[in-house]
Amino acid sequence: MKFYTAITVGLVMFFSFGNVGEIVSQHPPKPVFYADSLQQLCSDIRNDKYGKLSSLLIYHNHRIAFESYYGFTQLNTLHPISSVTKSITSLAVGVCIDKGFIPSIDVKIAGFFPEYSDIFQADSLKSQITLRHLLTQTSGFKWDEWSVHYSYAGNPLIELSHLPNYWIPIILSLPMESSPGTSFNYNSACSELVKEIVMRSSGIDFKIFVRKYLFKPLGVNGFQWDSYNQNNEPAWGGLYLTTRDMAKIGLLVYNQGYWGSESVVSKEWVNNSISEVVSIDSVSYGCHWWIKKQPDGNPLVYAAGYGDQYIFIAPDKGVVVAINAKNFTDYKWECDYNDLIERILRAYSR
Repeated sequence: MKFYTAITVGLVMFFSFGNVGEIVSQHPPKPVFYADSLQQLCSDIRNDKYGKLSSLLIYHNHRIAFESYYGFTQLNTLHPISSVTKSITSLAVGVCIDKGFIPSIDVKIAGFFPEYSDIFQADSLKSQITLRHLLTQTSGFKWDEWSVHYSYAGNPLIELSHLPNYWIPIILSLPMESSPGTSFNYNSACSELVKEIVMRSSGIDFKIFVRKYLFKPLGVNGFQWDSYNQNNEPAWGGLYLTTRDMAKIGLLVYNQGYWGSESVVSKEWVNNSISEVVSIDSVSYGCHWWIKKQPDGNPLVYAAGYGDQYIFIAPDKGVVVAINAKNFTDYKWECDYNDLIERILRAYSR
C-alpha cells in the first residue's frame, strides 16, 4: 500500500504572501486549477504512474495551490535535489557579479587558476574557455555523462566523485574535443570549476557563500550537503532541501531575483541565465537552467536533477512547481515528468 499525505483545503490549499516568503492565512480564492484534473492527477501519482513520487508542490501567484507528500515523506523531509543544485550555483555566480567579485561571465577561466598555467599553455583551446562556456555546458571538454546511467559504475561523474584526490587539476586536464562555445556537452565537472571560481573570486567557502547570500535571505534554514574529501560540498549536486525550500528557488527566479522587497540577485542576471543559449533537441539551455516550451507555446524554465527532482517556472501563468521523486534507477515508468508538468500547465490554461 502506498501512503500519502496531502495538505489541502477541500482539494486545494492556498496561502498568500505579504512580502514573498512571509506566509499569511487568507480565505482561499476560487481555484484556477480544475478539481477534476487534480483528482485524476493525484490518483495517477498514487498508482505510481510517474514512479516513486515523494512530493508535489504547486504555487500559483505566490500562493500554495496544492501540496502533497507520498510514502513516508512529509513537510520537513530533506530531499536530495541532485543537479537542481547546478541552478543554485548559477544564482551564486549572479551574486558574485552583482557584488563585483567577478567582472563578467566572459572572463577567461585560466586567470583563476594560475597554479595550473602549464595546463592552459599546453592546449590553446583550453586557454579560450570562459565562465560562460562552463555555465552553458559548451566548454569543449571531452566528457560523456549520459551514455552510462548514474546508477552504474563507469559513469564519469560517479568515477570522479569516488576519487579522493583534489578534483580541479583532474578536470582541467581533461582532453578537448571541440572549440569552446561551439557545441553542448552536459558536464557536471564544469560546475566544480564554477564553484572554485566563486570561492577564489569572493574569498568565501562555497557552502558559506550560498548560505549567506541565497539561503539566509530566502529563509532556508535546514539543509544538508554531501561533502567529499579535499573537495568539500559539490556544486553539481549533493544538496538536500525540503520541497518548500526548493520551491523558493523557483519563486526567486519567477520574481526576477527579488524576495519580498529585497533584491537577492539582480534581475539582469536572472533574465540572462534563463535565456536560451544552445538548443538540444526539443529543449534549450541557458546558464545552468533549462528552457522548453509549454503546450501552448509559452516558455517554461526549469531545473532538473537525477531521480526526477524538478523546479518548473511558467512566468505567464504565475505557476511554480517543485517535485521530488526517488526514481534513481534506469527503469522506465508508464509516464515521465514531461507528461506530469504538461497536465498541470494545461489545467492552468483553461
